[in-house]
Amino acid sequence: MRKLFVALLATLAFHAKAQEVAKSSVLNVQRFRVALNGGFSYMTAKISPEVSPQDRNYISGLKSGYHYGIDAAYFVKSWGLGAKFSQFKSSNSGLGTFEGNTVSVSNHLTTTFIGPSVSGKKTSASNIHTFVFALGMGYLGYRDNSLVNNVPIKITGGTFGAAIDFGYDIRVAKYLALGAQLSMVGGSLGKANYESVGGSFTQKFDDDRRENLSRLDISLGARFNF
Repeated sequence: MRKLFVALLATLAFHAKAQEVAKSSVLNVQRFRVALNGGFSYMTAKISPEVSPQDRNYISGLKSGYHYGIDAAYFVKSWGLGAKFSQFKSSNSGLGTFEGNTVSVSNHLTTTFIGPSVSGKKTSASNIHTFVFALGMGYLGYRDNSLVNNVPIKITGGTFGAAIDFGYDIRVAKYLALGAQLSMVGGSLGKANYESVGGSFTQKFDDDRRENLSRLDISLGARFNF
């Protein structure tokens, strides 16, 4: 009887261990990761010392904003290929200087990054904690819908951009995790198109006066793993 009891306990222990291994294996073969992000952004470009104090305060108000986006990747073991979309928005209104005169001005900025990415991840033995790194390269678009003394001016442009992400995910369900991410999106604009009621034109910037669109993103979001 004692031998039968010991054998029964051993069988139950083996069965429980097998279930644990099977569960772990299912989690380990999750290939797809889709991350939804949103949060605070700050444009890192320095303001030229040539800018007047009034305009400096106004431009400072445009440097902070928010972003939202989605990252998707397919992983083979610890490395994955995918794509990234991220959009930044900021706005401000007040008084500015134009040709030596004080004018009323408002700006609504939007920059959009989209492109392919390569990712790496490191998951803990418990499959609960995951650290993620990603590098993306692609298109960085710029749009500014502005008003100067109630005259609409639309400024657009595009350039090559890059994005670097450092993230941490904590699994809260089989397919769901919550995460925090720190990102840097970079690029500089070499020319811009201006459109207004009087017509349109394109302005090219010298290499030392290119418009820096770089920003820092701090975000939270949901991650789906399949």
